[in-house]
Amino acid sequence: MTQQNRPEIEFPSRDYPIKVVGDADPAFRQCVVSVLQDLSVEFSDSMRESPSRNGRFVSLTIFITAEHEAQLQQLNSELRKLDFVRMVL
Repeated sequence: MTQQNRPEIEFPSRDYPIKVVGDADPAFRQCVVSVLQDLSVEFSDSMRESPSRNGRFVSLTIFITAEHEAQLQQLNSELRKLDFVRMVL
């Protein structure tokens, strides 16, 4: 997708979904939540967690209040630094 075709996001955007895929480790969810808290990101307590078919990975969908583009970039960067994380969407 080129810069021209990029979808417009109106900020602040409530209930903006962030999906984090990582290793099925008991500490995965808490590590992701810690990053959100460290960055002072407002998020909903209702998270969706789905294990992969073989149980090796887990997908965590979190609904945040996205304040601006730089916040989303910083969140993406910090989540990708976690050892458990394989993908951030």
